[in-house]
Amino acid sequence: MQFRPVPTVVSGVTRSAPQDPIRSDPAFSEAVRAHALVRARSSGLLVCSVAAICYPGWALLDVALESGSADRLVAVRAVGTVALWTLLWLLWRHPLGRRSPGALAFGVLAVVQVTSAWMLTDVTHIEFYLLGLSLALHGSGVLLAVRPRWTVLLVATTWAALAAALLADPTPVQPRLMGAVAVFLAITTLVALLAHRRRWELAVAELVARLRLEEEQRRTRGLLVQLERLSLEDPLTGVANRRRWDADLAEACARARADGSRLAVALVDIDHFKQVNDRYGHAAGDAALRQVATLLREHVREGDLVARLGGDELGLLLPGADAQAAVRIAERVRVRSLELSPEGFTVPGVSLSIGVAAAGGQGAVPRELQADADTQLYLAKASRNAVRALRPAVG
Repeated sequence: MQFRPVPTVVSGVTRSAPQDPIRSDPAFSEAVRAHALVRARSSGLLVCSVAAICYPGWALLDVALESGSADRLVAVRAVGTVALWTLLWLLWRHPLGRRSPGALAFGVLAVVQVTSAWMLTDVTHIEFYLLGLSLALHGSGVLLAVRPRWTVLLVATTWAALAAALLADPTPVQPRLMGAVAVFLAITTLVALLAHRRRWELAVAELVARLRLEEEQRRTRGLLVQLERLSLEDPLTGVANRRRWDADLAEACARARADGSRLAVALVDIDHFKQVNDRYGHAAGDAALRQVATLLREHVREGDLVARLGGDELGLLLPGADAQAAVRIAERVRVRSLELSPEGFTVPGVSLSIGVAAAGGQGAVPRELQADADTQLYLAKASRNAVRALRPAVG
């Protein structure tokens, strides 16, 4: 999964820049949104918790600095505190806080801005209340991990609340002071908006990079699993290869020696395979190998192993089976192989010679067990189309 670059022009030069993955890449959009919501909620809880403590604490300044209007200021601050703490609780404990953390965080800061704007027209120490307005904007622009639109909306709310408060105030504010307030708030607005936009771009880029890394890690794990499977699989027949056979045979023998269980091995050889290749061609020989391998897979039990050991020789590893059970499986395979009609054959039937050996307990030694089966295979090939077996040695 890759992002499609879109051309952008910067200073007259065209270059490629990635699209916003939330809107342009369906493979990542939901994951990015989920990560963004988690970050938005955690940052919102931080900012709103600070606001929930500092906002009512500012009442100390109301009483200390604005004795003439302290009652009104404290009353407004009390109402705002109730609203602020309600929104903070929703953000912290309610499911809405996980679905819409940005909206709730905006609501908390909007309470601060609206009430602070009203207080600004009713105090003499304007600088302290102007500081409150700027702190909320900086908190939104620099700390909140939400979309920039929430800071834009908070800025608009702040200016609108300030304008409404000035229009409703019967006492006009000095133009020079109002100009200073406007300049200060404008600079704060610019810093908050630019900082938030840049932070958001970096946050999205980080999230996308993280998700792409996780996706690459998943793909790599999948490729490693596939590579491991291919390293243990015969490409022609799809059954296990010699490497897998040797490993599983050693493991099965070790288990049999440890717990005293039995196991059997059957070696399968296609009769006159060189003549098959000479008469029908190598493609027909390959087809015969594939059909025999499929036949073996169909007749073994769950947990048994079918492997191609090399050339036209295949093997059956039958953990827990004794010689009689292995011979029954081998006989069924031998009989059914005579009904096969590989592509390219002019007459039906593939003849098999099968050698079986079984062992149990301390007698389960991989090299000896396979050598015994190979000896029985040699005896079966003396007459062709036959199954020969060696009784198990129990240790």
